[in-house]
Amino acid sequence: MAALLARRPTPGAILLILAVGLGVGAEAARVDRECMARERMPFRCRQRYEPPPALAPWRERAGAAIDRYFLRDTGLVRALLIADTRGLDPEMRDRYADAGIVHMLSISGLHVAIVSGAMLMLLQAVRVPAAAARWTGLALVALYVLVIGAPPPAVRSAVMVGAQVVSMALQRNTSPWAALAWGGGIPLLYQPRTAVDLGWQLSVSGFAALIAGRRLAERLAPDWLDGWRRKLASELIVSVVASFATAPLVAWHFGRVSLIAPFANLAAGPIVAVMQPTLFLGLALSWWPAAATLVGDASIPMLRAFDAVAWAGASVPWATLHAAPSRVTAVALGVACVAVLAACVRHFWERSALMALAAVSVAALTPTPGSGALEVHMIDVGQGDAVAVRTPRGRWLLFDAGKGDERRDMGRFTVVPYLRARGGPLVLFALSHPHADHVGGAVSVLKAMRPPAYLDAAFAGSSPPYRRSLVEATRVGAVWRRARAGEVLDVDGVRLRILAPDSAWMVGLKDPNLSSVVVRLEYGISTMLLTGDAERPEEDWLLARTPELLRADLLKVAHHGSGTSTSEAWLTAVRPRAALVSVAARNFYGHPDPAVMRRLVASGASVLRTDQLGHIVARTDGTGWTLEAAGVRWRLH
Repeated sequence: MAALLARRPTPGAILLILAVGLGVGAEAARVDRECMARERMPFRCRQRYEPPPALAPWRERAGAAIDRYFLRDTGLVRALLIADTRGLDPEMRDRYADAGIVHMLSISGLHVAIVSGAMLMLLQAVRVPAAAARWTGLALVALYVLVIGAPPPAVRSAVMVGAQVVSMALQRNTSPWAALAWGGGIPLLYQPRTAVDLGWQLSVSGFAALIAGRRLAERLAPDWLDGWRRKLASELIVSVVASFATAPLVAWHFGRVSLIAPFANLAAGPIVAVMQPTLFLGLALSWWPAAATLVGDASIPMLRAFDAVAWAGASVPWATLHAAPSRVTAVALGVACVAVLAACVRHFWERSALMALAAVSVAALTPTPGSGALEVHMIDVGQGDAVAVRTPRGRWLLFDAGKGDERRDMGRFTVVPYLRARGGPLVLFALSHPHADHVGGAVSVLKAMRPPAYLDAAFAGSSPPYRRSLVEATRVGAVWRRARAGEVLDVDGVRLRILAPDSAWMVGLKDPNLSSVVVRLEYGISTMLLTGDAERPEEDWLLARTPELLRADLLKVAHHGSGTSTSEAWLTAVRPRAALVSVAARNFYGHPDPAVMRRLVASGASVLRTDQLGHIVARTDGTGWTLEAAGVRWRLH
């Protein structure tokens, strides 16, 4: 093992490692795609790390100790000590992502390395012989990693610490690249899906950037600098390289790139270096309540300082670029990062730099993904609505964003991942009406996707989630416009004909359902009717006002199939060939109404329900529709 660790990887070995990594990653991505195709909520396909059953009780006891002694900061300390991010507030996660230090929110190789270094210093301070201190420190690190459930980034760091101890015991030099290969590869042996875990990705790419950045700093740090000035310049160079290396991962998972990240990391680094051993000490002393409480109180200023860095970084104007990269763009930027790291460590860096430039050019010039066809995606958000329309140029129009409450924000955990996984920008958010199961997820969608336009009917007496969405729309620069009956919008050749409501109809209305925005989608000769939660009075108003415009191939069934909508007269006018129902399984409203379902079947429409089929996709080239659900695709006749 020592010989392997001391050996500098050859080009052939590097290619082999890359091939294995790509194979594992491709298999894991395939599993994720299959999961996303059948799951109601895509976030379940990429759940947070769960420890092996044998280690779960240890982790639970550690979490209980944190809850007792860190009180108000429980969520943050759980993330920093035991990789449990369930208690993190979404606003906090966004703040740290904007500042470029989101990788510090959960335990990583950096945290374990800091704890290891602190334990080694403590053992040497009490006069433990150097060799014994190294082996004792390694044993304590291994115990710590087991207690917190052996998350992949921590395992990677522990393996690298072990490699260093073994090499020093055998008096052999250790290649950092070989140690990284061992540390990054071992977690893949017992859990291949680790390859698509964000923590593992950030840990491996971050340490690779650390190696390359230090090599670059040795060459670029000015000779006339000495002491702390040279150290500061070197750390800034390393931070820039690390920020660049992890930028594609952060952009893919969080939809943003932080320009302030190098400086935020530079400011947060010393705080974490002191804070992490302190938090670990509090956990280690949990058997002694008085001491653990004292340490917990002492850590409060450090936790506040750490959060202050995130606040300051996120508050800098224009410090964050929001992005929605496609797979091609993400891969191209990944290649650019590898090439930049190679340029940092190679004496002859020109070829690597040219490769990085070429990859960045590919990413910049890659067109927005588009199939040349219109796609309508009824996203399964449970008891709510979220219909995403993809234009022939690959841009998205989103009608409603599902519900959002204290338990689950469907905008954050379902709609945004669904759109990002398919690539392309969101150019319009349209709200049918301000009920929580339609607008609850809007804030998260607006924050993540930043559409330039927001369309709705401006119903008087609106709900708190609706008001929050308007505030967020203003913050992200989305231009609000009122939906007006008779208006026609054209986006990439797709016509959005607004049929309802108008201001005269809305006068005196008290039920937001009756003011639902009703839109006729037109592309070529293919049509679809989007109805929100329109009920029979609004249907009757439309039948009297524009009956000739109600005919449509596809019907988004109003109000989740409720008996208050979809009358016989309505179906006679629409004559849909397929009816799509967005509804949750076993919901307590009793939706969809059996009588409505019978009417739809009797009218000759094919009925597709999200509670039975999950996500539903309809595609058209302007002449006919193809439907896809539950992994089956068929032509609509």
